Amino acid sequence: MPDREQDFARVVVTQRTALMRYGLRRLDDHSAAEDLVAETFVVVWRRFGEMPSRDEELFWLYGIAGRVLSNMRRARQRSMRLESRLALERELDQERPRYSEEDIEELLDALGSLSPDERELIQLAYWEKLSYREIGVTLGCSEKAAGIRLSRARRTLRECLNQTTASITPMPLLREEM
Repeated sequence: MPDREQDFARVVVTQRTALMRYGLRRLDDHSAAEDLVAETFVVVWRRFGEMPSRDEELFWLYGIAGRVLSNMRRARQRSMRLESRLALERELDQERPRYSEEDIEELLDALGSLSPDERELIQLAYWEKLSYREIGVTLGCSEKAAGIRLSRARRTLRECLNQTTASITPMPLLREEM
């Protein structure tokens, strides 16, 4: 094992600069190039038994670095898509109507007055944004039964809200929108 560690250390010392230049030419970011080199050597350590002869090792390392670079780019693209989706969700969230603390408190009180099953239905539909079918799967009932139960829970919630105040209209929870 010490021979493997020594051989690996030799490869790192002799080839790190070449891999760093490879990364800098492709990434234009010193930190990202360092990450590329580090990830490449992680793969090299795992696959060290496949190391070719010394006169071909740099080319082998370039091949590994190229695959690591592809993975880094794909990860960056996924991250950018996620950032875009989150920005869109924030933008859409800003367009939604805002309610006063009093309105929200009244709604939470009304939710608290529902039975646990009714409250769960409302929460699955509006907090978790599940469809009738998904609610049915969650509760172990048919899609139609989930829709009927949710409709009843909404009616009960409306009645509770009407008893306390008429100030919360129209709240999304009060409409049949699924």
